[in-house]
Amino acid sequence: MKEQQKFSNFHDLYASGKIPVTAHGTYIGRYPENSLMGVKAAYEAGCDFVEFDVRVTKDGVPVLQHDSTLDRNSDGTGSFYDYTLAELEKVNFSYYEYFIDCSGRKRKTPEYESCPITRLDTVLEEYGKKIFMNIQIYETDPKALEILCGMFKDFDMYGRGYFTLGRFGDGHNVRAIDKNIDLCILERPGETVRTTMALLHDFYDFGSFIAQPRWFDITPQYCEESRKLGIRSNVYYANLAEDAQRFVDCGIDGILTDYPENIFPVVNKIG
Repeated sequence: MKEQQKFSNFHDLYASGKIPVTAHGTYIGRYPENSLMGVKAAYEAGCDFVEFDVRVTKDGVPVLQHDSTLDRNSDGTGSFYDYTLAELEKVNFSYYEYFIDCSGRKRKTPEYESCPITRLDTVLEEYGKKIFMNIQIYETDPKALEILCGMFKDFDMYGRGYFTLGRFGDGHNVRAIDKNIDLCILERPGETVRTTMALLHDFYDFGSFIAQPRWFDITPQYCEESRKLGIRSNVYYANLAEDAQRFVDCGIDGILTDYPENIFPVVNKIG
């Protein structure tokens, strides 16, 4: 039995004392970002969560895609929102290569002969009960949010996944549709007048169970305050074992990474 399946929901996973490892971008260190093959690899590697980005196509279909344009990671061009699902299924999305320092470059040729867009419903159907999901939503349009919340409900992802959103306002819009979806909000110091520690209290007041601080925000003081508030903080990011160890020593709850294989030896020593 896979490690992830020992827990029926991620609240129990965190309560166990385990430090969950999240494959960022569906495992972008080794596989095309936001791809079904990346989700499969993250699950088979033993990751606790897989993180991916979601947008809704011109014809209303949720798919995995980070950028609002196609130029960086595919052989398509222009705005993502100009494309229907059928058109996106003809595009190859294996053109971007990531490095361990989170930099990257566009390939001259694709890594795979075929790598079409990945549908959200395919991911939820095949892996929704196998691995927990950090679903980053880039949509703010009410109709798109209705579609996404409806799909979350249809696949009964409560306790199995959560939405990550850019602003508290986006979170309020989701809550107006479905108050039972767990939410992570990404507002940051510098984007607001709030400090990192003050934002923790904003998350608590908002009712967020999950936070996703950046690597340079992590201190023992931050982790202690997060624990006091009952907020599980998953740091973005650690790609090297020594970085993961530093975050663990600070008291972090979870780690997002492009290279899970580098992080497992550190977190598996816990307990």
